[in-house]
Amino acid sequence: MPPNDNANLILYEHRNKKLPLAILIHHNFFFSLIYLVFAGALSFKKWRDFNSTDSLNSSLLLPVYWTWVVVEASRLYSGQKGVLLEKVPELTAFFLLSFFPQSFIVLYMGFLQESILVWDRWMNVIMMAALFMEVGLTLRLLRSMSTSKTDS
Repeated sequence: MPPNDNANLILYEHRNKKLPLAILIHHNFFFSLIYLVFAGALSFKKWRDFNSTDSLNSSLLLPVYWTWVVVEASRLYSGQKGVLLEKVPELTAFFLLSFFPQSFIVLYMGFLQESILVWDRWMNVIMMAALFMEVGLTLRLLRSMSTSKTDS
């Protein structure tokens, strides 16, 4: 039950907007570990075993995967730090990293490669859904944090 006075009500609403994002980042960390193993194994297998008709696709596959690995680690770290410590710069970095490189990398890995396996498509659909939910919840939390900072 929310408190009655206005200052406590703003704090209560702010914490309610923070919790779903914290839970989603927590679960996305574990899914990213699974994705790291499966997508890495599939990417290496495709690079090594499949005969590619397009040399650009075969030369892009592993660098795109390793870019995802590096950006995902920093993205999840900044998101977790931003949510737990309620820091706007870290949450903004999390938002930007979620939108710009990660969404395009996941789109490429799931739909634009030359050889797409069933697991590629499903893992990337789940990852894309998690990215879109994180972007939406981060925007909601950043708006809440900016209005609570300007109100007090």
